[in-house]
Amino acid sequence: MVLALLLTAAAWRQPGGTPVLAYWPFPWRYDPDLPVSPHTWRRLWLALAQTAAALALLCGALLARRRRLAWLCAAAMMVCFTDWPRPQMLLTEAHSSSYQRSALPFSDESLLQGGRLYQAHCAACHGAAADGRGERAASLPVWPSVLGAALFQNRLEGELHWRIAHGGREPADRPAMPAFGATLSADEIWQVLDHLRLRAYGVDGGIGMPAVPAPVVDLVCRDGRATRLSGLRGLPLRVMAYAAGAPEEPQDPRLLSVALTRGVTEDVNADCVAAGADAWNAYTLAAGVAPGELAGAQFMVDRQGWLRARRLPGAAPAWTSADEVCGPGGRMEGTTARGLGELLLAMDRAPIAIPDTRRER
Repeated sequence: MVLALLLTAAAWRQPGGTPVLAYWPFPWRYDPDLPVSPHTWRRLWLALAQTAAALALLCGALLARRRRLAWLCAAAMMVCFTDWPRPQMLLTEAHSSSYQRSALPFSDESLLQGGRLYQAHCAACHGAAADGRGERAASLPVWPSVLGAALFQNRLEGELHWRIAHGGREPADRPAMPAFGATLSADEIWQVLDHLRLRAYGVDGGIGMPAVPAPVVDLVCRDGRATRLSGLRGLPLRVMAYAAGAPEEPQDPRLLSVALTRGVTEDVNADCVAAGADAWNAYTLAAGVAPGELAGAQFMVDRQGWLRARRLPGAAPAWTSADEVCGPGGRMEGTTARGLGELLLAMDRAPIAIPDTRRER
């Protein structure tokens, strides 16, 4: 227990937050969000102090020339009377895959495939909109979970993957969710989780969630600098859903503009164009709207490829950001050059320090 506590506590202090480990050998892990009472912490420190004293007595026994048996007995008694708190009071249950993360590309193709897999295997219980209101929900012994932002805020990606693959059980040993490990491959489970993660971002803009990447889509750029959105890393981006007949957005030299057009390629005022239907549908998930309602939406993507702010069509002309890079309350009114400039500065001042572990295809 102590080794698991020390290792995970050290890991959480590393830059980038949660580490990426291929295998976790302990049944418990440290969770900084787990509420631990002061009494439990006092018991832990006292147990550590008693253990240190027992080690000191053992060293004394090894060095002593007389009364060595007495020293050993004192060390043994110290160990026997050490009162360690139960692991459940300090640690969270863990699995071998707890610290794994998806290595799949966060691409439109993969995200939409995850959506198809979700509808085929999960929607009957959890609902087509992941709201826990599937057609089979009322007939189940345990009501299905809402697969929204709280899921990704409170659980590690690797533990969610393990639960889908191995299923879940209630205290009465009654299956609460079937195991899909024999039905879905490991990559397919990651695709379902990535789809749910982007859908959860679309519901409320990522409030209470870990950072979400911008969906990677195929591009045609004027200067030929990239053919994929991931090829524009290092530059801030404004991704815009093309709206026919809408006033043109002024171009800003401090960032690149990417237009989602659903097949339109002419008369589009943007540095790069993503004309594919999959690109449009992926950003529909990020906006939390129907495909026919996406036109006019805009997204700000930082230099590392993370979604940082968005402006939805039909809403007040304000950029909103779950991590409040826009300022107090996470809102920045207007789309003038001054507003965009402040947003760009805010993103650079508060970068998301999470390493990119995904592979690109």
